[in-house]
Amino acid sequence: MARQPQRFYSTIAAWPLAIARALEQRGIDPAPLFSQAGIDRLQLQQNPDGRVAIDHMSQLWQLSEAATGDSSFGLSLADFAQPMHFRALGLVVMTCDSMLQAIEKLAEYHALVSDTVNVRLVHQPGRVGFVVDPLADVYTSPMASEAFFATMVRFSQQLSGADQLVAGAELVRPAPADPAPWQQVFGSPLRFAAPTNCLWFSRAGLAAARVMGNAELRQANENEVRRYLAGLQALGWQARVEQSILTLLVAGEPSLADIAARLGIGERSLRRYLAAENTSFRECLQRARQQLACRLLQQGVAVAEVAHRTGFSDSSNFSRAFQRWTGMKPGQYHDPDIMASPD
Repeated sequence: MARQPQRFYSTIAAWPLAIARALEQRGIDPAPLFSQAGIDRLQLQQNPDGRVAIDHMSQLWQLSEAATGDSSFGLSLADFAQPMHFRALGLVVMTCDSMLQAIEKLAEYHALVSDTVNVRLVHQPGRVGFVVDPLADVYTSPMASEAFFATMVRFSQQLSGADQLVAGAELVRPAPADPAPWQQVFGSPLRFAAPTNCLWFSRAGLAAARVMGNAELRQANENEVRRYLAGLQALGWQARVEQSILTLLVAGEPSLADIAARLGIGERSLRRYLAAENTSFRECLQRARQQLACRLLQQGVAVAEVAHRTGFSDSSNFSRAFQRWTGMKPGQYHDPDIMASPD
């Protein structure tokens, strides 16, 4: 039985192009780094709607950090990324009625920027959190989320003219020796080694901060964003559900209620949306478990640990399920000398 193809995770061309400009400002030639990361800068300049595979992008972040010797390098990208660089999504943000609506649109259509994370908004009495949850099976550099957060801070200042919108941040990276660069961008409170990345905004500030406010232009550009994402198959409910499941599996098997709450919709609606795509929550759960299991096995993780991390009670149950999914035993899957077919 042939193995299922791995999903292609990617990010928009705006990020590597901004990295190139940031490196050049520091007197560093980006060409060798782009070549080493397998990214064609000229091709991206000619096709700004293009995408970059996340593996290549993560390598470019790592190379850039090594070249600059600066773990806060991602923050500097806010100087080189403008709303227009994010194509139709940037125009959507620019034509919202308020910054609160703008960050809601960024959360809704985040996959245009990168489909390697889940984004959700957390609403509290005095503040709103823009939360970026990394997918459990995809590595992304901490600098990627920090660059996006720093860019959001800059966008909010440019579009609204307000300086007091950001109310702190939580970052997954370990506490750096010198937190000053992050404090300068995000203010306080600032927390490192957090379970996820969250940029906090003042609720009152967001509601009061007016933007351009053109409903007709916003709708036209939202339609363009939807067309773009439909081409990436990034807006499907199946994809959203499976990404959410992958994120939560490490803490135990999530329920339909857990995923519905995470996506901000009712359970009945989620069932209906999945049915419209000819699937179900149970099927999404099984696909997500299979995807994570295959990736972990390829990484050489022990079968017992894979069983635990994919929500199985023991290795025997996991092995039977894995054979049902793939037609082979878990031990065969990561052995290149064994054919991927049943005995």
